[in-house]
Amino acid sequence: MRAFYRGYNAATGRRAKQVRRLHVMREDGKFAGQQGLCGAPGWGVTQSPPIILDPMPEQPPTGLDWCHSCVGHAAHHVGMLNRLAVTVAELAREQAEASKPTPPPSGPCGRCRQTRPLFPFSWVPDGWAEFKEIRLCARCHSLSALEDEDGRLDSTPLLEQIGALS
Repeated sequence: MRAFYRGYNAATGRRAKQVRRLHVMREDGKFAGQQGLCGAPGWGVTQSPPIILDPMPEQPPTGLDWCHSCVGHAAHHVGMLNRLAVTVAELAREQAEASKPTPPPSGPCGRCRQTRPLFPFSWVPDGWAEFKEIRLCARCHSLSALEDEDGRLDSTPLLEQIGALS
């Protein structure tokens, strides 16, 4: 199997900063040798030829990560998909057992002032160019999110409570 990445500038010899994935080369089908297993284009263009690594390395080069989709397709091609799925399920189970959810902090809600578990809520008031943040109980958080979706969030009470209007 081969691997490749794009975004290499032939003139400067450097990889573009937005290039972060190492893809596994498709070796069969319509675009064999020209496309990743995920469908990413691997053919050359004027200023950006693909960098092909033959054979595929065990670890991606510095600054790159494996394309998740390509790795899954490659596991299927070599007959390891079921074994990989079992490993992932075991790791997920271990992780779920090891991590116990921590309850949210309690305190007075920024809207209804009742002492309840609090969650962060941020929004941009009309005419402002920055986010405002407040901690709300679950009830007020969901109400504020619904009001904000409709564009009818009256942020005046919240702004008064955090002292932004004085």
